[in-house]
Amino acid sequence: MKARIENQKFAGALIQGVIRLLAVAIIGSQFSCAPLSSDLQSARLVGKKRIEITPGYSTVQFAEEKKVDEKQSQETSGKLIGFQVAYGVSNKVDIRVRVEHFQFRDFSAQVFSIGPKVSLVKDRVALYLPVWFVDFKPAQLQPTILLTFPIIKNKIEFNPSVKSIVSVGGYDPTTGFMVAVNGGLGISTDLSKWAIRPEYSLVQDVSKGTQFRSFSIGLSMNLSLLSKR
Repeated sequence: MKARIENQKFAGALIQGVIRLLAVAIIGSQFSCAPLSSDLQSARLVGKKRIEITPGYSTVQFAEEKKVDEKQSQETSGKLIGFQVAYGVSNKVDIRVRVEHFQFRDFSAQVFSIGPKVSLVKDRVALYLPVWFVDFKPAQLQPTILLTFPIIKNKIEFNPSVKSIVSVGGYDPTTGFMVAVNGGLGISTDLSKWAIRPEYSLVQDVSKGTQFRSFSIGLSMNLSLLSKR
């Protein structure tokens, strides 16, 4: 009985948290951010021959260069709506594919990435090496270190990450070299099966000395484990 009451309390708190996160996601569209910087994942791997999917939404805002007759730069916003798929090649290596529709003013583009994710310390530290393409042209390399810190065992975790964003040619609207620091949460009743993933990013454009911020939210689902009874 006591365990049931505790589970009901946790479920109620989880629902309230989801509502608050959705509110933050809507408000977050007013804040500035940089494209292609979110991760929406933890350092965990999905497991050999298992599949995980993560639909997600990110707000995007660019600081435009000021004109001669303007005192300050202007910020304009866009959005990314996308989908990730992870497949466990082994218990230590995943392959992740991500597809995003990018909309900025009257400009839109399909962007996608593919790359391996390698476990360095089980469930705690991973190296992720995606290559990003814009309209099928290579645009960026994003070597990323993913970390995971449990807060409540198998229910809430903190997922920071650090990455460099390097232009490699083709079409890259952010041309240059940037460094991103992300902070995300995983919230669930069972993190091994599914998780709501709010995430905040701070991106530093090294070449221009400017900063951008990002807010994203996603829902990860391990289809292989969810299908098991």
